[in-house]
Amino acid sequence: MNKPQKQADARRRQFIQLLNNTDQYWVDILGNQLFHDLNYYDLFTHMWLRLNGASCDAVQKSELYQLMPNISQRTAVKYVQIAIDHGLLIEHIDPQDLRFRRITMSADLKQKIELFLDYSISVFEALPLQAGPAVP
Repeated sequence: MNKPQKQADARRRQFIQLLNNTDQYWVDILGNQLFHDLNYYDLFTHMWLRLNGASCDAVQKSELYQLMPNISQRTAVKYVQIAIDHGLLIEHIDPQDLRFRRITMSADLKQKIELFLDYSISVFEALPLQAGPAVP
């Protein structure tokens, strides 16, 4: 990783404000403070990455726990179940193996994730490339 160019404090403040605005949009779009946790961000965005454009839109339930690398599997199981209970994720029996469960994103969650991504891209695209000279 290259050492980043040192930025002026005003630029750093501007960037923090953009991050805070994006973070607040995440809470607003999901409509529940419960999902403000970064582990849900990991789960939902990584799941969107895996499912979007894939030939199959479902993931084995046990595979989801790997999408939340900063918590234990036991805690990840609880997070996934909470998302299922709130209707953000949908659980199906695997028709090829009835012992397994497959999980899909609800259409509503997929739409919300895409709105969040569109908003975030627009916010960061609006950030001027350079607000002023870098600090030496």
